Amino acid sequence: MTAKILVFKYGVGNVFSVKSGLERAGAQVKVSHSLEDLEGFDALVLPGVGTMPAAMRRLGAWRRELERHLERGKPLLGICLGLQLLFEESEELGPTRGLGLLPGRIERLRAKPLPHIGWSLVEPLRYSPLLEGLEGPFYAYFIHSYAYRRVTEPFVKAVTRLGSEAFASIVESPPLYATQFHPERSGAAGRVILANFVDLAR
Repeated sequence: MTAKILVFKYGVGNVFSVKSGLERAGAQVKVSHSLEDLEGFDALVLPGVGTMPAAMRRLGAWRRELERHLERGKPLLGICLGLQLLFEESEELGPTRGLGLLPGRIERLRAKPLPHIGWSLVEPLRYSPLLEGLEGPFYAYFIHSYAYRRVTEPFVKAVTRLGSEAFASIVESPPLYATQFHPERSGAAGRVILANFVDLAR
């Protein structure tokens, strides 16, 4: 079965690299500014460029459609800001309320310089279907200044370290899945993660 995935374009930024990555993994993908037709899709992706307050202004109007999608058990993948939106609150230009689908607060990283841009090591902590086929730590591409830092929570599946600081780089609470890094920019490891999400959507 071909998975039908909606990529929600809720702000600025190029979502077409996400679309291309999902299509290479075998999905049928639509990019949309609307969640009106979300019911006809197997999975949803919240890509990640922009600020938390601006994104929540867009997402707030579609909250019920999001809730129905999750109530049906259909997967959602958050990428970068898309991960941060899943939490209760962020201190970015804030405090700013998030979707509240995961407990906790997104905080500004302490590392310097910020934003954190480039390739960093992702260290798996626990099993996740997103990590299927990846053995051990791998490098992924990041661009962000905020993150979830309570890495002992059981829904944190992988961490990344900047000096003495650690933050969540993969979180999971099915049907929610999210990466702080950009899998569409993360080479072979990113392609594996997108392919695993397409398998979940099937």
